[in-house]
Amino acid sequence: MASIPTDPYELLHWNMELAHSTYEKGYENIVSLLDEPPLDDLKNFLGYCEAWAHSILHHHDTEEATVFPILNKRMEFSHEQDQHKKLHEFLERFLELVTAARADATRFSGIRLKQLMMSAKDMMSDHFSEELMHIEASKLREANFTAAECKNMVDAMEKHAKANGDPFVVVPFMRSHTAPEFKDIWPQMPWILRKVVVPFMLAKFHSGYWKYSPYAVS
Repeated sequence: MASIPTDPYELLHWNMELAHSTYEKGYENIVSLLDEPPLDDLKNFLGYCEAWAHSILHHHDTEEATVFPILNKRMEFSHEQDQHKKLHEFLERFLELVTAARADATRFSGIRLKQLMMSAKDMMSDHFSEELMHIEASKLREANFTAAECKNMVDAMEKHAKANGDPFVVVPFMRSHTAPEFKDIWPQMPWILRKVVVPFMLAKFHSGYWKYSPYAVS
């Protein structure tokens, strides 16, 4: 059974790994759906694609506002920040194509969108895996971070994430891309939010998007 790490040095890596897995799952899902895109429900599908891109951008904004400034005091995260810039160039182009197609369906090209996605596959995979290796518990210990500092980083990250971003987009996306075995423990939130507020309030605003998610929004 999945559980939350008790070692504060493992918390950052654990949270990041689960966050990254939602974006990887979304990537795989979109690429697969683009082989036979739902042309009769294009606006909802493109809304789902938009939610994926905005969720990654929100995650990176959160990292750069809360985690990187602390890590950079004793470690070097300029490589990850450079990776963010390159990924953002891809995501901005992706969003341009999606936005244009939402406004005018005749401008949609599943082939072009998939080609763009495939062009960023290695860059995205490398970033997610390299970042995780850089924040392993052993690396944080070697850099002489304290247990309290590790916990505070995660707390600051969670606080910033909750206070920023569109809750009608990033929260349902996150919940509907989190594997069932982690849903009760990540991200940590009261039962009433998991079982009532998210599925029956937040997710309802763009309810057509989440039919394309791999898991339920609750």
